[in-house]
Amino acid sequence: MKARLEDKFKAVELRKKGLSYKEIQQQIPASKGLLSRWLQYIKLSPKEEENLRSRMKERQDNGRIRTMFSNRERRIERERVAEADAEVIFKKNRNDPAFLIGIALYWAEGGKKSGGFQFVNSDPDMILFMYKWAQKFLNVSPENIKCRLYIHNISGYENCELDWSKKLSIEPNSLQKTIYKKTRHVVKKNPNYQGCFRLMISRMYLLRLMMTWQKLLMKYYGASI
Repeated sequence: MKARLEDKFKAVELRKKGLSYKEIQQQIPASKGLLSRWLQYIKLSPKEEENLRSRMKERQDNGRIRTMFSNRERRIERERVAEADAEVIFKKNRNDPAFLIGIALYWAEGGKKSGGFQFVNSDPDMILFMYKWAQKFLNVSPENIKCRLYIHNISGYENCELDWSKKLSIEPNSLQKTIYKKTRHVVKKNPNYQGCFRLMISRMYLLRLMMTWQKLLMKYYGASI
C-alpha cells in the first residue's frame, strides 16, 4: 500500500512537470486507467498548465517530424524499387519498336505530375494504341484503366461516347462521367473531332516506370541521333 501511495505522489509530481501518461508509465508501473484515477482531481497552477501544453505541442511536433522523415524514406524506397524494375523491363523490351513508341508518345502527351499513368489525346488511333500498350507493357487489365471523355457541350457532339467505346471495344457505361468543356461555338466546326479522351491508371508506381523509361530511352538511343 505504501509503495502504491508513493507511486501516486510521484505520478502527480511528473504530471505537473508536463509528462504524458505514456512518459509517466515509463517510470511508474501503473495502467492508464489507474493513472487516470490518480490524476483526475489534481490542480495545476497556470505555469504548470502552460508547461503541460508546451510539452504536448513539442511531442506533436516531434511526431510530425518523425512521420515526415518516415514517409520520405518510404517514398525514396518506392522510387528505388520502381527504377530498378524499370531498368529490368526496359532491357527486356528495348528492341521492341512498339515499346519504344509508347514511351515516346507518353513523353510527348502523357501526364508527368499526376498520381499515376495518364494519357490524353484526341486521336482515336493513338488512344487505342496506348490503351493496348498499357495492358501489354504495364501489365494492367482493361478494368483498371479508367477512361473519360472531355468534349464541348454543343450540337454535333452527341453520342461521341459510343464512338470511343466502340473504338476501344469497351462498354459505354464503363466510361467515367463525361466532362464538358466551355466554348464560344454553338455548333460543331470539325466533323472529325470527337473530343479528347483520357486513359488513367491510378498507380504512382507506373508513373515512376514511365519517367525512368524516358531517361533510359535517351541514355540508350539519344547519343545516336
